[in-house]
Amino acid sequence: MKRLARRLLPTLLPMVLTACATTPRPVAPAMAPPPVAPVDTVQDVNMSPKLARPAPPADFWGEMRDSFAMPGCEADPQVMAWARTYTKMPNRFEQQVNEVLPLIVYAHKAAMKHSVAGEFALLPWVESQYRHVPGAKNRPAGMWQIMPQTAHTLGLRVEKNYDERLDITKSTESVMSMMRRYYDDLGDWRLVDVAYNAGEFGLKKTIDKHGGPSDDDGLPDVPMKANTKEHLVKLMAMACIVRDPARFNVQLPKQDRDDALQVVKVDNPQSLAQAAKQSGLSMNDLRDFNPAYRTSKGTVANTLLLPKSAADQYKLGPVDPVADAPAADDADDAADATPAKATAKSKTTKGGKASKTTKNVAKASKKPEGKAAVYKVNNGESLWTIARRHQVSVEQLMKWNDLDTAAVKPGQVLKLTASR
Repeated sequence: MKRLARRLLPTLLPMVLTACATTPRPVAPAMAPPPVAPVDTVQDVNMSPKLARPAPPADFWGEMRDSFAMPGCEADPQVMAWARTYTKMPNRFEQQVNEVLPLIVYAHKAAMKHSVAGEFALLPWVESQYRHVPGAKNRPAGMWQIMPQTAHTLGLRVEKNYDERLDITKSTESVMSMMRRYYDDLGDWRLVDVAYNAGEFGLKKTIDKHGGPSDDDGLPDVPMKANTKEHLVKLMAMACIVRDPARFNVQLPKQDRDDALQVVKVDNPQSLAQAAKQSGLSMNDLRDFNPAYRTSKGTVANTLLLPKSAADQYKLGPVDPVADAPAADDADDAADATPAKATAKSKTTKGGKASKTTKNVAKASKKPEGKAAVYKVNNGESLWTIARRHQVSVEQLMKWNDLDTAAVKPGQVLKLTASR
């Protein structure tokens, strides 16, 4: 038996070792993960990036472009033709726009108030080039060229010494209100201009007979007179230039906050002469912003339209009554002249001789290098007109000349540039 056991042992030993190797070992229990410390969560995270600098001031011309509602430059070849005619002399066009920019801005503000297409802020360019046309019997008047019968419909007073067709505030408000009513009836801003030029009732009769315009982006295919079609083309041409001034080699002037027109309430009735003194404007300038007064002897009872710098000065209260003021004769002569005549009068005198204004401008342009240019104030001039003429702001002139108010006197010498 022992001999059998010794004989089987070498055979059984490998088998036992193999069995031990293949027998599964017990698995050790898994260890629990270490506890994680609680983390505070951040609530209401604002992901908006912070501005590194304040937003730039709004661009007026950009705002105007955004408010346009008529077809653009490619609406008709005549639109491009008139746009090129207007900008044939780029420098002159830029100067003309600069001179009437406060009125363009004011008209556009009124258009936005009444939800009117922005193009109609340019309508006075087509009608009068923003001149305050006095009008005659049964003739249109003001920068909007309103007929007497239309004025009556709009509730505008037309009297011998006071004509609200020339009142910038009231006439603009009335025209924009009428434009909105036209659009509510016609549903097409192109037809609104046609109605303004040719009459609303005549246009409606034409549409009833021939039908309304097609939906294309050109000129409305509605029968109209040649002068009415040209009126619309000219308005679209001005808008075309504003859309892309570089296309016509012009630059549109920047808006000066000092030029922004403001309606100022008059607490107590006063003469135009007193209002001119209090605002620091000449009689000519005051009546240029308030041309409804057909005489310099008028009395202001309700409101005045003034550029911001003059409005700020006016709100300070009455000035010293003994201060020098423009001569009455000079003021009347300047006030009775139309803007075109007044401009011509400032350039030359009888016999073709240069006026004091022209000589002063010449002196300023020939200043010795390194010295500030100066200007001598003439009768009937104000700080506002001098600033406009030399393309600086009233605020700059006041700073360069250490002025506390915008009032200036004839003979006063002003610096036109900062001291070096």
